[in-house]
Amino acid sequence: MSSPKRWRPLFRLPLIGRRALTHDLEHQLDDELAFHIRMREERLTALGLAPDEARVDAIARFGDQERIRAECLTIDQQYARELTMMDWLESVGADVRFALRTLRRAPTFAVIASLTLALGIAATTAIFSLVNGILVRPLPYPHPEQLTRMYQSFPEKGLDRWVLSQQNVVLYKSGIRDFSHFAAYSPQGVTLTGDGAPERLSPVIVSGDFFATLGVPAAIGRTVTDAEVTKGSAPVAILGYGFWQSHFGGSASIIGKMLDLDGTPTRVVGVMPKDFSFPSPDVPMYLPFFADPARRFGWYLVGIGRLAPGATVAHAERQATATMWQWARDNPDELWARPIPPESTRMHAIVTPLQAALTGNVTRPLLVLQAAVLLLLLIGIANIATLVSSRAAARTPEIALRTALGASARRVARQLITESLVVAAIGGGVGIAFAAVAVRWFTSWSDNALPRIREVGVDWRVLTFALVVSVGSGVLFGLAPALRMARRRRLADDLTGTQKASARSATRRLNNAMIVTQIALSLVLLVSAGLLVKSFRRLMTTDLGFEPRGVLSMSVPLPMKKYMDRQAAAPAVQAILDRVRRMPGVRAAAAATNVPYSGVNTDGFLVEGREPPSTAGAETQVVQLAVSPGYFGVLQIPMRYGRDIAPSDRAGGLPVVIVDDAFAKRFWSGPDAIGHRMRFTGDTTWRTIIGVVGSVRDQDAAEEGLPHAYTPFAEEPSERPALAMTTNGDIASVLSEVRRAVAELEPGAPIANVRVLSDAVSQALSNRRMTELLLTGFALLALLLAAVGIYGVMILYVTNRTREFGIRIAVGAEPSRVVRLVLREGLVLGVAGVAAGVAGALIATRWLGSLLYEVSPTDPVVFIGLAIVLLAVAVGSCYRPARRAAASDPMIALRGD
Repeated sequence: MSSPKRWRPLFRLPLIGRRALTHDLEHQLDDELAFHIRMREERLTALGLAPDEARVDAIARFGDQERIRAECLTIDQQYARELTMMDWLESVGADVRFALRTLRRAPTFAVIASLTLALGIAATTAIFSLVNGILVRPLPYPHPEQLTRMYQSFPEKGLDRWVLSQQNVVLYKSGIRDFSHFAAYSPQGVTLTGDGAPERLSPVIVSGDFFATLGVPAAIGRTVTDAEVTKGSAPVAILGYGFWQSHFGGSASIIGKMLDLDGTPTRVVGVMPKDFSFPSPDVPMYLPFFADPARRFGWYLVGIGRLAPGATVAHAERQATATMWQWARDNPDELWARPIPPESTRMHAIVTPLQAALTGNVTRPLLVLQAAVLLLLLIGIANIATLVSSRAAARTPEIALRTALGASARRVARQLITESLVVAAIGGGVGIAFAAVAVRWFTSWSDNALPRIREVGVDWRVLTFALVVSVGSGVLFGLAPALRMARRRRLADDLTGTQKASARSATRRLNNAMIVTQIALSLVLLVSAGLLVKSFRRLMTTDLGFEPRGVLSMSVPLPMKKYMDRQAAAPAVQAILDRVRRMPGVRAAAAATNVPYSGVNTDGFLVEGREPPSTAGAETQVVQLAVSPGYFGVLQIPMRYGRDIAPSDRAGGLPVVIVDDAFAKRFWSGPDAIGHRMRFTGDTTWRTIIGVVGSVRDQDAAEEGLPHAYTPFAEEPSERPALAMTTNGDIASVLSEVRRAVAELEPGAPIANVRVLSDAVSQALSNRRMTELLLTGFALLALLLAAVGIYGVMILYVTNRTREFGIRIAVGAEPSRVVRLVLREGLVLGVAGVAAGVAGALIATRWLGSLLYEVSPTDPVVFIGLAIVLLAVAVGSCYRPARRAAASDPMIALRGD
């Protein structure tokens, strides 16, 4: 590796002679000042003054010599610097113009090198824009580092992340001194009625300190006053900017207007700013609520807090845990069958910086992609370095002629690096344009589930990153060839084009090292992509326990004021179901409190005849669903044992429940679960198990999830039922008929959350799919670059040994032996690169563990298979150069000697 002293001065302004220049200027100024004083002294002497008096008077009349000397020296030095700067800029401009002329004479090299670099910079910059916008850029709130999100955790009850009740919010707000503000929020659903058809909205309900915690005022109007979050206060709403624009045309007159939300008049008091997008960008409005300190039940709120100055997340978490333990001591009946000291459990509060909480699930995939594109960029740089090295070897006579005419080694090296930087500038410009298009595609991708995606863009950080990458790439691929060419001293050989074997060997060693590096980095990318592809394919073929294809789902929120008594909702839902089942194109339909991939309701449970949990780790949670008859048939969930829910299973009859395999196998084997009883801890009703169905993965295909328990919908109806129906394919016409039927039967009920379940499953896998597609694309591009690099090196190898191959053939060597000789050279490079790549991949794939599903990070099939593929590509890239070597004409080779 070259010493830094060899390359640091290459682009340094030529002011290294400052000391000598300053020294000369000082001598000249001293002589000039002495001359002026001497001339003044001679004039005074000629007027009759004594020589001593004349000298003293001349010095006095001249003034402060040191000040004048310093001013003159400053002026001269400034002038010298300006001249030097102009000379340097003119010299650099000449180098750039010469580089452009040189590249114009070699268009193939210029296009290949620039395009290769552009692809690497585009991929690197595009992924960095995601990392910057999602992980790096601070949240758009005042002092975002003080913001935190808070959950509770109770692992013994299967609640690794447990939300808050209204009582919890009041206790934490008063009990945690490390928070200057504390608030809570939760997504809800309301029906907006008025002009036109009813519309289902998904507002966010917020406690009084919500906007003060985030530190964001309203853009128009105001947020909320203390009086509006007291018990019995009139409801108010603060609109989101997008909803204000789409529904009210951005009119400021909306302030003070009344909206009908679930039959309740609600006054609009403000509109939030355009860039306010918490907790998601599409929040239509914020509805303040009164946090009742007496409301212990109903855990549905997420806490957010702003740390006080000097407070830390860890200390706030300890305070919150102490407050949580005190609440548990005061309310033991809500948690255990008998009192247990909370200190003996794993119950604790979870306080996380808000930015980390929002982006935690995508941090590792984005960092893996960033590492992948950096490897791709290094592969491209190695490829270009190989091209530059080969091209520099061909320009040996030109460089020698410039050296013979007086060009210094530094001057030659600077010219060559300038050419590399010009290529880098062209590639960087094209790469940034490609990156801008890619970023726009990312942000507009309909399946994109990345957090903060609307904040992603090409800003100054991204442009700075692209500039640094471009310049750094140019220096990396141009420095070694430039220094090597600048150090050449065999002018006679270079001028005649006679290259020594040692020089050719040095060039070949450098190029071989570059190729081995490319192969190794390519294998790391290929293996990483192969593992993710295999993982994703297994995930896509995982048995979800139900069939999502062809199932249309929607929610039908009934008017709340009309159905305050939930039991009254049962006949209304049944009437809608009866109408839907008779529609053409609908094969089957059912109702439920939730359908897969739309959220779940969990609760603890007890099994009759078994000791209630009294120690840590004894209890888990169960997903509780109320379903109508036919639900399992619509989703094709298999009935293992017992019977389905029947129309006769309703309120007033025998309380029954159907459990899944996961629940049944925990306590019984097979059909033995039938006839036993269980109850939910939030209820006192013992239910008889009448059936066992297959387990489903209705939230995440990669997780088995919690056991499920299904109760009759007619017994526990919901005023916000979800409908699921199988159709014959014409979803649009079926949806139109459903809307018409609901409008006739329940005029105040909207249709919301319409989707095909297969699309919902696909949406849940979108981040995994994006990671797989991008990493696979990067790996294939790396494979292509490696193949091109190997091909270029072997062409150079054959060209440098043309005379040798000619002689071999002249003395009787078979062309096939020459082919094998070249292929063996490529095989050696391939084996060395693959060996290094396997070692690198074993280290790199440790990062992928959390992204893989039923695939080991060291899967031998992926490692061995892709190593063989890459080795085959390496050897295959040598075939054409090998045929070219075998076709060497001995007479031409000998004549050219």
